[in-house]
Amino acid sequence: MTSTFIHVKFIFTFVLLLCFHLGKSQKIITGTVIDANSNEPLIAANISVPGSTQGSITDFDGNFTIEINDQVKVLEISYIGYTTQNLNLTNQTNYIIKLLQGKVLDEVLVIGYSVIKKSDKTGAVTSVSSDELNTGRLSDPIEALQGKAAGVTVSKQGGDPNSGFSVNIRGAASFTSGTGPLFVVDGVPGVDPTTIAPTDIASYNVLKDAASTAIYGARGANGVIIITTKSGKRGDGENLVIEYSSQLSIDNVSKKYDLLSGDQIRDFANKTGRVFLDGGANVDWQDEIYRTGLTQDHNLSFMNATKSSNFRASLSHMNIQGVIKGSSKTRSIGRLNYSQNAFNDFMTFHARLATTLEKNNYINYGGGISPTNVIYQALRRSPTDKVRNDDGSFYETDRSFQYFNPLAIIEDIQNNRDAKRILGNVSLDLNFFKNLKGWINGAYIRDDDESLYFEPRFTASNQTNGRGVRSYNNKIAKIWESTLTYTKNIKEAHNFSVMAGHSYQIEQYDGFRVTGRNATSDYIGANNMAIFLDHETERPFGYKNENILAALFSRATYDYKSKYLFSASIRREGSSKFGLNNRWGWFPSASFGWNLLEESFFGNQKIFDQLKLRLSYGLAGNQNIPSDREKILFGPSGRAINPENGEEVINYTIAGGTNPNPNLKWETNAETNIGIDFGIMNGKLSGSIELYQRRTYDLVYDFQVPVPPNRQPRTTGNAGEIKNTGIEATLQYFVLNKKSLKWKTLVALNTNRQKTVSLGNEEFQLGEIQTLFVSGRGLVGGINNAQVIRPGLAVGTFVMPEYAGLSDDGKFLFYTAAGGVTRDVSKAERRVVGSAQPKFQIGWSNYFTIGKNLDISASFRSIIGYKVLNVTRMVFSNPSDLPTLNVLQEGLEEYDRGLTSNPTLSSYYLEDASFLRLDNVTIGYNLNIKHKYIKSVRFYVTGTNLLLITGYSGIDPEISFGGSEFGRDQYDVYPRTRTITLGFNSKF
Repeated sequence: MTSTFIHVKFIFTFVLLLCFHLGKSQKIITGTVIDANSNEPLIAANISVPGSTQGSITDFDGNFTIEINDQVKVLEISYIGYTTQNLNLTNQTNYIIKLLQGKVLDEVLVIGYSVIKKSDKTGAVTSVSSDELNTGRLSDPIEALQGKAAGVTVSKQGGDPNSGFSVNIRGAASFTSGTGPLFVVDGVPGVDPTTIAPTDIASYNVLKDAASTAIYGARGANGVIIITTKSGKRGDGENLVIEYSSQLSIDNVSKKYDLLSGDQIRDFANKTGRVFLDGGANVDWQDEIYRTGLTQDHNLSFMNATKSSNFRASLSHMNIQGVIKGSSKTRSIGRLNYSQNAFNDFMTFHARLATTLEKNNYINYGGGISPTNVIYQALRRSPTDKVRNDDGSFYETDRSFQYFNPLAIIEDIQNNRDAKRILGNVSLDLNFFKNLKGWINGAYIRDDDESLYFEPRFTASNQTNGRGVRSYNNKIAKIWESTLTYTKNIKEAHNFSVMAGHSYQIEQYDGFRVTGRNATSDYIGANNMAIFLDHETERPFGYKNENILAALFSRATYDYKSKYLFSASIRREGSSKFGLNNRWGWFPSASFGWNLLEESFFGNQKIFDQLKLRLSYGLAGNQNIPSDREKILFGPSGRAINPENGEEVINYTIAGGTNPNPNLKWETNAETNIGIDFGIMNGKLSGSIELYQRRTYDLVYDFQVPVPPNRQPRTTGNAGEIKNTGIEATLQYFVLNKKSLKWKTLVALNTNRQKTVSLGNEEFQLGEIQTLFVSGRGLVGGINNAQVIRPGLAVGTFVMPEYAGLSDDGKFLFYTAAGGVTRDVSKAERRVVGSAQPKFQIGWSNYFTIGKNLDISASFRSIIGYKVLNVTRMVFSNPSDLPTLNVLQEGLEEYDRGLTSNPTLSSYYLEDASFLRLDNVTIGYNLNIKHKYIKSVRFYVTGTNLLLITGYSGIDPEISFGGSEFGRDQYDVYPRTRTITLGFNSKF
C-alpha cells in the first residue's frame, strides 16, 4: 500500500514537473513592424522562425504575436519591397522592428545553372517577378514582359491572336540566323514559352550580356530568358490551397482605315465623269469582316507543402475569338510540379510535367495582292458593291485585277492547325557533403503540329478549281544535363565556388506536306487528299533530320567579404549543324564586381545604401540556322519516262540551293559590359545603369559563288560583322509608403546604336544586301527594295529616292546625285532617308495600394526615333484607282492637289512612327472576407491599349523589330485591338 502510494506520488510529482517544464519551454513574442523612414506600420509583414513552418503576419496596425519555443534565438522579418531582417531575441518579449525599403538588395536571381543573390551579381541580369508583369488578356505569356526590362524589346505588328511576339535583346542582329533569345523553363533549355500559362509564371530572369549567356554556348548570342514556374512552398502549411481565377475580355478594333464611302465614290464619279459599275450599296467592308472579339480565360490550381515535399497542379483554358471573323485560338494547358526531400535532405527529387493542346483557326491576310488576302480585299473593294445577292449567295462582279468578296473568302476557306505539346522533366538535387552538391536533369519535349488548308471549287477567289494542303510536323528533343558544385568559405572572408557540368541534347525533326488541286468534292475537304486529281503541280514534300548538341562547361566564383566579386565561365560545345572543320568551339566569359561601400575611403557617407561597379566580357554563339547546310543533299527532282521500257521513273539529283560548306560555323557575339548598381535613401530609390558594346561577327549568309567550279550558285558561309552600342537604365522608386497610400514606380529605358562593320572577307565578298521588298497595285519604279544593309549602316536602314515635291503637272520629283531634281525615278539618287531602328525605348510602370483593399497599376511604353514605310498609304492613296476601286481619304486629297503620278517607292511615304502607348491599366479590389475556407477574393478590371499618342498616319505605328527585315506597314496587318477585361482571383 505504502509502495503504491509512493509510486503514485512520484508519478504525480513527475507530471507536475513536466507540465511546469513544458510551460516554461514556450514563450510569446509580440512586436510592431514599421517603415524605417516614415514609421508607418507595415501590414501583412511576415514573421517566421528560420528552418520551420512557424510564422505569423502583422495586422492593420503592424502588430504581431507569435508563440515560439524558448530555444528559438532568431526571428526572420520580411516584407515585399523591403530588405529582410533577422531579429536576435533577448530577454524582452516586445520589439519594434524597422525595415528598410529595397528588396533588391536581397533578391534572388536565377542565372545559367545557378542561383545567386542579386547583391552578388556581376553580369547584366534583370529579374521581373509575377506581381510586376502586365495583366489582362495575354494571348502570349511573353506579352507580360513588354516594357518591363531595359534593353528587351517585345514587339508585335497587329493584333492577331494566332501570331507570336518578337523578342529582341540589345539590338540582336543577324542576316539569316534569327535574333530571338534562348528560353529556359525550370532549367530546361529550348522550351516554347507559349506553352506556359501566364498564371503559372513566378518570374522572368533576363540574361543580357555575353558574360551571363556564354554558359549556354552556341545558343546564347541573342540573350537568354529564364522562366521559373510556380510551385508549392514551405510555409503554406500542410493544408491544400486551391486558387481559381477567371476573366472575360472584350476586344474591339482600336482604329480602322479611313476609306471612302459609297456616296463619296459616286460624287467623285459625277464630278470627274469617270464611268464605273455602281452596285447601288453603301457598304463598309471593314465592318463586314470585323466583329467584337471575346476571350474567356479560366485557371485552376491546387497547391500543398510540407517540411519534406511540395506540389502544385494547375489547369488553364483560354478561348480567343479574334476581331476578324473566322479567326480564333483555343489553348488548354496542364502543369504539375512536384518536389520531395529524401534521406534526411541528402536528395531532393523534382518532377515536372506539362501538356498543351492548341487549336488555331486562321484567316488569310498575308501575301500582299492576293485573291485570298481578306484585309486587302476589304480595303480594295468598292463600297458600292452589295454583300449578298437576293438569293443569299455572295455578290461578285466580273471585274478583273483579283477583285473578290472578302466575306466570301472568310466563309469558304478552311485554314486551321492542331498542335500538341508535352514537356517532361525529372531532376535530382544531391547534397553529398556540406560543401559539395550535385544536380542531374533529364527532359523530354515533343511537339506535334498538323495543319489543314482547303479552298473549295466554287470559292469566289479560286483559280485552281479547288486546292487543299495537308501537313504534319514533329519535333522530339531529349536533354541530359548534370553539374557538380563545390563551395568553400575561409575565415568568413574568402568565398569560393566551382561548378562543372555537361550537357547533351538531341533534336529530331520529321514531317511532310501534300498539296492537291482540282478537287472532286467540296464536302470532304483536305482531310482526304485522294479527292484531288492533281498532285503534280505542287509535288509532295517530306523531311527528316537530326541535330545534336554536346558540351562541357564550368564556372568559378570568388568574393572577398562581398567586397570584391569575380566570376569566370567556359563552355566547350559542339553542334552537328556546322561543318566538320568547325563543329566545336570555346565560349569563355569573365566578370568582376566591386562593392564600393565596403571600402574604408567611403567613410560614414549617408547617401548610398548600395553602390557596386561591374565589368564583364564574354563570347556567345548563335546556331539558329537550318539543318544540313554543311552537307550534300540528294533527293527526287521529278518524273521521267524510261526510254528502254517506257515506264515512269523518278529522277534523283543533288538537292538544295546551296553548296556544302565543311567550314561553316556559328555566329559569335563578343560583348563588353560596364554596370553600376545603386540604392539611396534607405533603398527608397534603387536601380542600375549598363553600358555595353556588342560585336557580332562571322555572320551566316547565303553568298553568291561562281558556277563552275561550284555546283550551286550559293554557299552558306561566315563573313561580316555588326556592332551594337547602347545604354540601359532601370530605376525603382517608392514614391509613397504610407498607411493609406503606397506608390511604387519602375522605369526601364534604353538606347541602342547599330552599325554594319563589314559584309565580306577573303573567301566571301558582298557589297550590300537589298531587303524589304514592297509591292502593290499601280506601284512603278525600278528598284522596289526599301532597305539596304551595307558597311556603315544599321540593319533596317531605308535607302531610296528622296522626295523633292510635285511638278506643275502633278508628277513626283526626286533629288539626283548632282543636287538637282528629276521626275524620272530611275535617275534619282538612292539616299539614306531614315532607319527603322528606334533611338530610345522607355517603359514606365506604376503600382498603387490604397488602404487595405484597393490596388491600381498602370504601364506606359514609348518607342522613339524610328521610321516606318507606309505601304498602305502608298498603294491606297492613288486617285487613279477611283472610282472603280476604293482608296483612303488621302486619295481625294491627292487628286485635289493635282497628283497624277502612280505610287513610287520614295521617302514621300516614309513616316516618323514614334509613339507613347498606355499598355495596361488595372484596378483591383480585395474583399474583406473572414471565412474558414475562403482566404481571399479579388475582383479587377483591366484596360489594354487604351491610349495611343503618335504622329503616324496609319492605323498603328508599332512594328515587329525582329529579324533582318522590319519597318514596313503594308495593307495586310491584322488590326490591333482595344481590350477591356473583367476578372477575379480567389484562394481557398
